[in-house]
Amino acid sequence: MVNERELFIRTVVVDGTEESFKTALTRSILGVTFRKNKRYGKVFYQHRMHNVAVTQRLCDWIYEFLLAKTPLKNMSQYKIKTELVIKWNSTGRILGASDVRASIFLKMGDLSVKELKIYEEHEKVKIDFFYSTIDAASPVLREQLFEIIEAMGKENFDVTEYDFQDDNGKKMAELYSVKRVPTVVINDGKFENPDEKELRSRIELAFAPQVEANEANFALEPNTRVAAETLVSDIKSKFSN
Repeated sequence: MVNERELFIRTVVVDGTEESFKTALTRSILGVTFRKNKRYGKVFYQHRMHNVAVTQRLCDWIYEFLLAKTPLKNMSQYKIKTELVIKWNSTGRILGASDVRASIFLKMGDLSVKELKIYEEHEKVKIDFFYSTIDAASPVLREQLFEIIEAMGKENFDVTEYDFQDDNGKKMAELYSVKRVPTVVINDGKFENPDEKELRSRIELAFAPQVEANEANFALEPNTRVAAETLVSDIKSKFSN
């Protein structure tokens, strides 16, 4: 019908309990319905009881279906995210929903970190530049390299240049396994004739501030093993019948 309108809605990931699921989905449907239709004033507000009742029934149906048609009998052990397209008439009366998808997740654990400290000060970035005087790419790359270093502060870099053709250059090239020039070695990472974008990206990555974690810990969800074993048992039971 030409007077129908619709909008895609997605909830956040919530606990799989009936209360959490219905609260999240109800809040999403009714919240969006209000924001998108409040401009219709009294003609919209007269649909309030209908919209609440329809939303409640939609939530009931989805949750009941999950309990009845999946092997996940204890939904509280899982997490759920729901998305759907909600449909209204021209004045904001909910007509129904389509393209419903309820995704179920098993929480594995939590990472907890008391503090992440950022250190701007760090050791100089070590750069070794291998070049030759007979190829066209070397002077181009050298100019790009020193423009980047100049912009980021020469004091932050320790740069050494090696002529691929002289004895010392050949010795260092063998040490770094450099086979072609121009090649840039950044903190032991080797890059053969990188373009300016890659060169800048590699240097910025090496120059990035350091992060130090204080009291970092990952803890498995206590019920994960029980939930996984129950799920496997339920699935076997379902498909063996």
